[in-house]
Amino acid sequence: MKLSLKKSLIVMGTLVALVGSAAALSIMFTMQGTVASYDFGGFGPGFNIPGTVQIQAFTMKPGDVFPWHYHKGQAYVIIAKGNLTEQELIGENQCSAPETAGAGAALVEPPGRIHTVSNPGPDAAIVYWATVFPKGDSASTFVDAPNCN
Repeated sequence: MKLSLKKSLIVMGTLVALVGSAAALSIMFTMQGTVASYDFGGFGPGFNIPGTVQIQAFTMKPGDVFPWHYHKGQAYVIIAKGNLTEQELIGENQCSAPETAGAGAALVEPPGRIHTVSNPGPDAAIVYWATVFPKGDSASTFVDAPNCN
C-alpha cells in the first residue's frame, strides 16, 4: 500500500509534533488504511463514521518524550526493544506514578486517556504502535501538561 504525498506529510507532521524534532524519531514504517465505520463515542466527532487505522514502527532515543496527549480511538503499543515510561492523568492535576515497561510488554491506551510516554534509556526503544482515529483528523490530540502534584 502506498501513501499519497499528502498523507505522508500528515503522518510526518504528526510524528514531528509528537517528539518535537524529526531527528529524534527514526520511523521504520507507516501503514494506513480506512475503515468505513467506527464508533468514536465521546472522544471523536461521533458514532459510526469513517476512520483511519494506522500502524507504525519507530525508534525513540533515550530521553525522547511524547508530550501529554490522548487518542480518540483505541491505541495499542508493543515495545520490541528498550524501555518506555508512561504516566497518565488520573484527576485534576493528579497523575499516576510513572510506570516503566520493557521489551515484550504491550500497552493499551483507551480513548480519551490523557498520558505521556518517554524513553528513560539507557538504550533506544523500538516501538510498534497501532491506532484508529477519525478520517481526516490526527492520530493524537495534544493537551497542556498537567501540574502533577
